[in-house]
Amino acid sequence: MPVLNRPHRIEPLLQSIVEATDVPHRVIFGCSDQATVDELDRLGAWYVRDAGGDEGTWPKRINRLYHEVNEPYILCAADDLAFRPGWFQAAMIVMNRVDGVVAVNDLMNMAGVHLLLSRNYIETLGGCIGEPGVVCHQGYDHSYVDDEMRATAMFHGRWGFAQDSVVEHLHPGTGKAPSDETYRIGEASMTQGHQVFMSRAHLWQTA
Repeated sequence: MPVLNRPHRIEPLLQSIVEATDVPHRVIFGCSDQATVDELDRLGAWYVRDAGGDEGTWPKRINRLYHEVNEPYILCAADDLAFRPGWFQAAMIVMNRVDGVVAVNDLMNMAGVHLLLSRNYIETLGGCIGEPGVVCHQGYDHSYVDDEMRATAMFHGRWGFAQDSVVEHLHPGTGKAPSDETYRIGEASMTQGHQVFMSRAHLWQTA
């Protein structure tokens, strides 16, 4: 989970995960700001700190965190989520069929933006075309990373959506959270992300 300037979200997030996830699991954060680091230290949470800025983009943090763990399944998550009981088992019903990329149901974006990954898929094919062992293309600032991961998995026939795996997105777009600077940073990356996505679309359309 890449996190930025929302230390108040970390404890309820961890509590949500514990209450809703009845299989062995680990949670690892990617962060840079001191307030978040202080809160993670207080909670005894596992994290990898970077310098922020260009090194703290969502795709770079996800790729970095991926190599810190060895679990067979990895959820690319965020700090504004609320996990519902049974989410993992429901997602695994789909994962066992596709062994690739499975979107959980965040009750907001039915395209699927919070993604459960199979390590076998990432190691053999990669989350982006032609890059085995790489989760996501690092040319994005933030937006459209998930779009490329979804398009790539669809191209390989390894995509699924887990309707019954509910991990609610507590987002301002649905009135479930106030807007803040972190959301605004993400929104500001839309144009850049779309340009990168369109420049790379030929990879999964004709590869």
